[in-house]
Amino acid sequence: MQKMPSRSRARAVAAIFHAAAAAGRVVVGFAAVVGSMSALTLATGCSATRSSDPVALTSLYPDHAVKPEGVIVEQKKKLGPPPPGHPKIVGEPVPNWTWESQFERSSYPLNWTFVGPSAIPSEYWSGNTKASGRVISIAPHPTDPNTCYAASASGGLWKTTNGGTSWFPLTDQLSILNSGYVVVDPVNHERVYYGTGEYWTSSNGDGLFRSDDGGATWTQLANASQVGTRITGIAINPNNTAIIHLTSNAGTYISFNSGSTWSQRLSGACPSLALDPINPNNVLVGRHGQGVYKSIDGGLTYTKLGGGLPTTSIGMVLVDLCRSSPDDMYTAIVGSGGSVNGVFRSTDGGATWVKKTATPNFCSPQCWYDIYLAVDPNDPEVVYLGGVDPRYAVAGVLKSVNGGNSWTEISQFSGGTLHPDHHTLVFGPGNTIWEGNDGGVWKSTNGGASWINCNNGLGTAQLYTIALHPAFPDRMLGGTQDNGTPERVSASTEWPQLQAGDGGFSAFDYSSSTRRYTTYVYLSIYRWTNSSSRNITGPWGSDSTNWISPLVIDPVTPSTLYAGTNRVWRTTNATVTTPSWTAISTNSVANGGTLNTIAVAPSNNSVIYTGSSNGRISYTSNLSTWSTRSTGLPTSGVSDIIINPSNAAEAFASFYSSTGGRIFRTVDSGLTWTAVGSNLPSGVVPRALEVDFAFDPRAIYAGAGAGIYHSLDGGATWMKNNATFPNANVGDIAIDHARRRIVVATYGRGAWMSNLPSPCPADYNGDTVQDVVDFLDFLDDFGACEQQPAPCGTNSNADYNGDTIIDILDFLDFIDAFGQGCP
Repeated sequence: MQKMPSRSRARAVAAIFHAAAAAGRVVVGFAAVVGSMSALTLATGCSATRSSDPVALTSLYPDHAVKPEGVIVEQKKKLGPPPPGHPKIVGEPVPNWTWESQFERSSYPLNWTFVGPSAIPSEYWSGNTKASGRVISIAPHPTDPNTCYAASASGGLWKTTNGGTSWFPLTDQLSILNSGYVVVDPVNHERVYYGTGEYWTSSNGDGLFRSDDGGATWTQLANASQVGTRITGIAINPNNTAIIHLTSNAGTYISFNSGSTWSQRLSGACPSLALDPINPNNVLVGRHGQGVYKSIDGGLTYTKLGGGLPTTSIGMVLVDLCRSSPDDMYTAIVGSGGSVNGVFRSTDGGATWVKKTATPNFCSPQCWYDIYLAVDPNDPEVVYLGGVDPRYAVAGVLKSVNGGNSWTEISQFSGGTLHPDHHTLVFGPGNTIWEGNDGGVWKSTNGGASWINCNNGLGTAQLYTIALHPAFPDRMLGGTQDNGTPERVSASTEWPQLQAGDGGFSAFDYSSSTRRYTTYVYLSIYRWTNSSSRNITGPWGSDSTNWISPLVIDPVTPSTLYAGTNRVWRTTNATVTTPSWTAISTNSVANGGTLNTIAVAPSNNSVIYTGSSNGRISYTSNLSTWSTRSTGLPTSGVSDIIINPSNAAEAFASFYSSTGGRIFRTVDSGLTWTAVGSNLPSGVVPRALEVDFAFDPRAIYAGAGAGIYHSLDGGATWMKNNATFPNANVGDIAIDHARRRIVVATYGRGAWMSNLPSPCPADYNGDTVQDVVDFLDFLDDFGACEQQPAPCGTNSNADYNGDTIIDILDFLDFIDAFGQGCP
């Protein structure tokens, strides 16, 4: 920070003191002020002892021998996707959201930075190329082949203007980032419609949004109660763009006024929608469990189609038609048992249908999750089907050039492969095909003969967990959905993949620079040394386990690990060739459920708290005898437990609840609990928790389904993140206490980091020490910016009270804080 000249600093100080006198504050000799403030000593640190020898002002201001006047103020105190509806993935929208409100928190004390992964290089299932998070809907610009929108499953909407070479996010400050469907207006190409909520995983959204400036700003057109919680399709009448059709988990809807009002035309889940662009009175809808429905009056009424379509064993129903020949239409119907019932074609607008018997069971065994149907807009004989992956399932991406009479696998190509789990394929200008899957976005300009990886900069990793290395600040491990466990090894935002498949909990061996532990779904555990791994999974194959099950390393003895199924398992020799595991609890700790979290006390590693999927907290102080410590707590699942590093009797627990206490504190090892989360907004579910014990009252951080909330006063008041953090679903939080940093793992927007607020309220320069330099730095900024609105140049921090104006009140508040010293 550049310093003011000494004379200028002195004049600024004098002006401050005269202003204080004018404001009615007591004016005394500045030496008295200095003498009364314990922190204003030349010693570093925050001494609780007042200096008996006030700092000589001539040493601070050598060009100003006369002490200026001062003030005294009163001091103040890879097995597939996660199960649908899994609590780690569903999220919930920001309560009482408005677009403008996301940019109003000027006094927010944290400043978040995206730390990755912006892409996961060397991703195994992507042919050792880059991958990102799951993409479920894509909308190319109708005329510009370089512009395209990609809807990440839980990372919001992204845009490229260079053909997929790079991407930037558009919706980080919407009420929720769970995506459903995106489409560009066929006439006004700057108008984009974004439907939220992912149908396939039961991850709810917050209705329909529209941008009129290519995604720069957004307006909510309809909430979830108006159009459903998970939007599956949007179609706009090209002859009258005020007419919009929409399908969702709740039915089929139509608006005649650009989305201002909506009318439901069909009820029940409708996973697909197709509009005839030549005669937009013709609308086609796939209705789950029912069949194919068609409207010939612009979506006012619908009729169920027959003519050769099945009448039984109907589950998922997808529809599409050829835009240049819309009487040519197709449907893919999944049977009620989960296998393909058939792909059918009509050449007469749906009057009659022919089953394409050469079609394999292309989406097996995950037809509820991996499935699409796409018809070439210029050739009705060309059809694409999306499934799982041919390397371990029936098919990945199939293409037919003869109307479904035969099929060719095109996901594996010379020199590359698409990532498994296919969700969408769409057609852009210039013969470009865009494809979305669990690894992100690919495109082809030759009909799928080869594919181009378009995942650079698409920072949409779905992180369940995060682990920090205590000795190497740049190193992190993140467990992701379907992209394994990437490892951050430097300050780069690209994290190379360590383990493939699905990642879960991880741990660094803090006694080693090379050893770390990762998990796969249902608690398979791997020990890594450099790039070599060994499966060290314990004998819990018959136990009930979570999809993502807890693994923690002992904070005192690094060769000891704890793993959670429906009981607690422990190994004390994790570094030997084949570690031995012992169950140190019965399944009573899970109370008929499974364990969501395990916490080991750093100050006494015989103390362990566990939290179960049905709300039970259990406690041991001897690694063998367990007691239930759930009196007065909710019965919803425990999402997290945090123990005071220096006092095992103090702990915090959070619960998957949207109202009530939700976060609780104990100071007697769980015998009693006090609610500290009651003042969180209704609707906020604390899915992850961390506590900064340097504060008293404690600073609490709660990750929600859309953003992060914090309290610096022990839970009395809460503040939501500002626009430096996306409204993403938070999967995990970790604090690096030594470096005063907090890292948040999101399910859809990767990992974010911020410096923590200082427990010293006047640690102005943020170096974690409150000393005379903080005082001088504040004077520099204040003297340059007094009576100016914040931000003033680069000195917005001088607006100490956050009221957007830099004035004498900021100075007085800073003096109050400085006088308090450190806790």
